[in-house]
Amino acid sequence: MNGLYDGLKDVLLILLKNLDTREKVLEYIAEVINKNASRSGMQVDPLKCASSGMFVNLSAVMLRLCEPFLDNMEAKKDKIDVNYLFCNNRIDFKDLTAINASSEEVSSWIESINNEHAQNNASGEARFAESQEATSSGKNSTASQLRCSKKENFSFICECFFMTSRVLNLGLMKAVSDFKHISQQLSRFEDDLESNRAVRDQGGGSPQLEQDITRLEKIVEILSQDKFCYEAQILRDGAFLQRALSFYRLMILWSVNLVGGFKMPLPSQCPKEFACIPEHFLDDAMDLLVLTSRIPKALESFVLDDFLSFIIMFMGSTSYIKNPYLRAKMVEVLNCWMPQRSGLNSTASLFEGHQLCLDYLVGNLLKLYVDIEFTGSHTQFFDKFNIRHNIAELLEYLWDVPSHRNAWRQIAKEEEKGVYLNFLNFLINDSIYLLDESLNKILELKEIEAEMANIVEWERRPAQEREERLRVFHQWENIVRFDMRLANEDVGMLAFTSEQIPAPFLLPEMVERVASMLNYFLLQLAGPQRKSLTVKDPEKYEFKPKQLLKQIATIYVHISRGDKESVFSAAISKDGRAYNDQLFSSAANILWKIGGDPKIIQEFVQLAGRAKAAASEAMDAEAILGDIPDEFLDPIQYTLMKDPVTLPSSKVTVDRPVIIRHLLSDSTDPFNRSHLTQDMLIPNTELKLQIEEFVRSQQSRKRTAAALLEIGEAEGTDDMAE
Repeated sequence: MNGLYDGLKDVLLILLKNLDTREKVLEYIAEVINKNASRSGMQVDPLKCASSGMFVNLSAVMLRLCEPFLDNMEAKKDKIDVNYLFCNNRIDFKDLTAINASSEEVSSWIESINNEHAQNNASGEARFAESQEATSSGKNSTASQLRCSKKENFSFICECFFMTSRVLNLGLMKAVSDFKHISQQLSRFEDDLESNRAVRDQGGGSPQLEQDITRLEKIVEILSQDKFCYEAQILRDGAFLQRALSFYRLMILWSVNLVGGFKMPLPSQCPKEFACIPEHFLDDAMDLLVLTSRIPKALESFVLDDFLSFIIMFMGSTSYIKNPYLRAKMVEVLNCWMPQRSGLNSTASLFEGHQLCLDYLVGNLLKLYVDIEFTGSHTQFFDKFNIRHNIAELLEYLWDVPSHRNAWRQIAKEEEKGVYLNFLNFLINDSIYLLDESLNKILELKEIEAEMANIVEWERRPAQEREERLRVFHQWENIVRFDMRLANEDVGMLAFTSEQIPAPFLLPEMVERVASMLNYFLLQLAGPQRKSLTVKDPEKYEFKPKQLLKQIATIYVHISRGDKESVFSAAISKDGRAYNDQLFSSAANILWKIGGDPKIIQEFVQLAGRAKAAASEAMDAEAILGDIPDEFLDPIQYTLMKDPVTLPSSKVTVDRPVIIRHLLSDSTDPFNRSHLTQDMLIPNTELKLQIEEFVRSQQSRKRTAAALLEIGEAEGTDDMAE
């Protein structure tokens, strides 16, 4: 294949050096690109488009044509003129998805530039001629310098660069996407085949099942052959991938040049030149990095610093990169580069010695963890778990790097009521959902296990019914395994962050939510129903109840160590759904039996005692207050408000911690769904004073009644003595 690539490059190079044929070669390549633009879609019509083989070959040839300026990219990147995207008359880039601009915005911007150009007089045309000279010398233009003209000439380096970017998108990177799709399909069909064989081995054996197994075996064979073909021509060709990596390094350098170079923070306003470049320029770069990062030795000796700087700069910026999935790919790249995964010693120095990384990586990861909650896709609910899985693995690695841990602490302090609080909120939301889903599915798995254990009844069922139940069983096994893995990660992150950063967990808007979550987990793992979660092979599902219980107890203790005002113990006892003092005693006994840390268990028991005392105090306080007027109760939780605020749209008054807790997950007024943020809340000072006066008067009345009672009892005692 490399012999073919070299020969084709030599032929094209001879034709390009000949002035009589050069223009025709460029027109031919442009026509190939334009005629095959639909190759970028999910479904490609083989009767209307060139084959993947042809385009992969063309990709290899174009990369060879780029080699002279790839070897000296720092000096040559200024010859790549952004004007080409909007003003060339060979390839139309305007219909491609832009990085942070709609097609209407791109068209409007170009139109305004053309209108400005049309109004130029003769002296203006002279200035345009000067700009032409600047273009041919390769200087980058700003928005005010952009001029579109059919006569505009661009250097060969510029034309070759942008043509190669399109060829790679339709060729090499389309093939990489197809390879990924084939691999996913193959994995799914192999799982289905394994499940069907397991059904057959467990007593199912209908003719339909045998037909399904035969059909799946054929599909697996065909997909395996396809996968081997892609591996042979692309994944095994290290030189091909190295050339592509060099090209996308130039792409990164050129893109960063449009925003002023490698420096943070980014300009507050995204330059239009950057906003309008095709999204696939950067998306393809990230896809190639993910692919090569997973191929042994593919990145050896390749300098990754520029890629890392680029990722750090743009991963957390929605004002520069609109697509959350592209920013998520950046995390996937970094995840592949973790030293324990990449197998390269050089990647450790990337994370631990790169200044931009030390200053911004943790903050950008936390921000993306929050942003990914809403992607706009119909699959956003499930997508976020995969993306957060990558972020969580990376954060866990960075926590063990002292410089990154210090940065984490600083962010938690500075953003305690900002992005960090949002991060904790979504971490808790995910933990609750994943563990709850996993435990419920485990109960359903046990139900099917019990059905199969009753061999007589099981054999009486029709074969088709048994097959269906077994398919459900294997499907739920996969779901439980995935959910439990993520739940373990989230609980682990809560454990190590709460040890050194307990303060955010104790904020008024967070403490009750944290206490309720921990109480619920404790009830599941140490309550009366815990034995119902016993399954045959818990490790197969990554269900580790002993480890989970130890971690939950550890989180309780870590938070309580920072609780100087006893708000956490009060919040634990206030949870009416899961709290009871016997639960903590039972959990402590289990912890002793399974070999928990004695110091943690002792502090856990002490916390249980404080929670019990707080429950008693709360009951006394409730008795003192008596019947509370409805206007003093929070309309969401029906508890006495301490800091009432009025919502600007619905005009409803609620307790500040309650509404802030709601806003952490949903930026709307819960009563009419209008937009709402924390800074829009209106303090209801008058009502707050009334509530405080009510509490004082009730407490005073109670004290007076108690004093009179004591006097009466004393007088009665004196009478008896007389």
